[in-house]
Amino acid sequence: MQARTGRRVGAAGLVMMLTCVSTACSVIPTGGRSVAVDNVRNGNPLGDPYARVIAMPPSADWSPEEVVTGFRSAMASVDDPGRDVARKYLTQDFAKEWNPQSGVTVYKQDDKQDEYEKPPPAQEGDKETRVTLKGTVTAMIDQDGRYWPRSRSLNEPFTLVKGPEGWRISAAPDGLLLSEADVDRAYLRVDLYFLDSSWNGLVVDQVRVPIDPTSNFAKSAVERLLKGPSSLLRKAVNSAFRPGTELIGVTTEDNRVVINLTKPVDSDRIGPMSAQLAGTLAELTKGGWGFEVKVDGRPYYSSDAPLTIDAQEHSDFDPWTVPRDVHPYYLAGGALRILGKDNVGQPVQGRAGEKNDTRTSPAISGHKQVAALSADGKKISVAPLVAGGEWQDWVTGDSLTPPSWDRYSTLWTVDRPDDHTSVVMRHDGRQHYRVAAPDLDTVYVKSLKVARDGVHVAVVIKNGLEEQVSIGTVVGREGSTRITDLQPVVNGGDSQTIDDIAWKDGKTLYVLTGKSDLLEASATAEPKTLASDSRIESITALDGSLLAGAEDDNGNRQVLYWNRNSAKWEPMVKDETGSIAFTEKDGPSSPAYPLG
Repeated sequence: MQARTGRRVGAAGLVMMLTCVSTACSVIPTGGRSVAVDNVRNGNPLGDPYARVIAMPPSADWSPEEVVTGFRSAMASVDDPGRDVARKYLTQDFAKEWNPQSGVTVYKQDDKQDEYEKPPPAQEGDKETRVTLKGTVTAMIDQDGRYWPRSRSLNEPFTLVKGPEGWRISAAPDGLLLSEADVDRAYLRVDLYFLDSSWNGLVVDQVRVPIDPTSNFAKSAVERLLKGPSSLLRKAVNSAFRPGTELIGVTTEDNRVVINLTKPVDSDRIGPMSAQLAGTLAELTKGGWGFEVKVDGRPYYSSDAPLTIDAQEHSDFDPWTVPRDVHPYYLAGGALRILGKDNVGQPVQGRAGEKNDTRTSPAISGHKQVAALSADGKKISVAPLVAGGEWQDWVTGDSLTPPSWDRYSTLWTVDRPDDHTSVVMRHDGRQHYRVAAPDLDTVYVKSLKVARDGVHVAVVIKNGLEEQVSIGTVVGREGSTRITDLQPVVNGGDSQTIDDIAWKDGKTLYVLTGKSDLLEASATAEPKTLASDSRIESITALDGSLLAGAEDDNGNRQVLYWNRNSAKWEPMVKDETGSIAFTEKDGPSSPAYPLG
């Protein structure tokens, strides 16, 4: 039955494919197994070919399974954004209730099991039946476009009734039910750029935007940017655009993408707005395109000239989005050193550059300061990395986590007295603040690190025997700061510990497990394993650079870097003789990038 439907619909799809060749679009017929078609922008930012899924209405002689299959295909059609064809598969009453805008359930099917649960044998004259879709739910997409990885069994029933026009669905899950392949075809992955609470830095909001067949990447991305951040970041970020600003259109002119808005921005927000647009449309700059902003079709003037936006405006506005010329630090014999030319280190200025075995876990701020944890875990000291820089005690406690800096020169740590947790921050050495974090009050926090955007935060939590990594959001400033929306991204389970974490950027986190596995994790994707090496003890990262502190079986230490070409850890730090071999116990260890 199902194969027959695939042949019937596939033949109709072939006719549509042939009639569509001249318009350079790609057609995927509904029914049967979908065929993926690669889409290429071909250097034109306003030309976005996409794989089309043409929705077809049901036929009166289709079986219940064929009707459900057709309904699933119709849900995946971007050419029918209102899902009008999909509603033809539903009874009149259920068509009024069904809300395709309430979110998306993403699933995959197991090749080893049947697509549908086998129903009981049909009897002559049956007017109602049930078809149950089997598989695994892998994610949810909410109404904001946030993609949330999930893992649970898919066991979705569809109730069908038979009428004069054949079988129709009278009950089904609300929202859209799409396969992973459907989502890849029907949604754009867009990084929206917003502004932090100080208006000086950029924060990425990763979303999925439904493909509009009448639109293109630039138009879809800017329209979504103007709608504002997702609920996860709504209270943590700002936007330079005035409320109610809409996009009139996007065109191209003289190798520029021209963005036509309904409202100008305030004069002191031109730089931030330009950075938001450049970051959000960074995908287009790979083809050498720049941007121009117009308002109601007229040039928008900045400094008596039409407002044009350089392709690298976002990295110029916020250097931490694409860091340049940032050197790593490391410990050697208890002294902090900075890695310089030819991978040879030299002591930093001030007391931090002197040998001292009483301090561990160095963290480097973005303003030439180092924080370190005392060997007994009861004190965090800070020293300026300048000549004459002295150590000063900033935070004391019963049991402190290693320090972490945010971009505002604020030091973060967690104190763990008795059976509760207290998140502490100290800004510029002056004022202590306790951070509200209800989700952490009754669990043991092993580590906390703030991302370079100052908004995302990662914590390693131990709850009983289980350890996990969660990513959350920092909201508010100073005394009103709180951590919200913690979402697990790595679950260690009963037998796996989490030894270290390091932010690559504002989106991606590296996780080092007790089994020496290095994972890459984020709030929008399942974690994946990059490497495994029993020598690795700690990690730090900055954009494309990933370093590790390592110790071999003989107790010799070295700083390693992850060679992406060879997919191997390789020694990095040379001594004055040019050697990069593992050295004795006072050898290089604990690498740290600024804000890492």
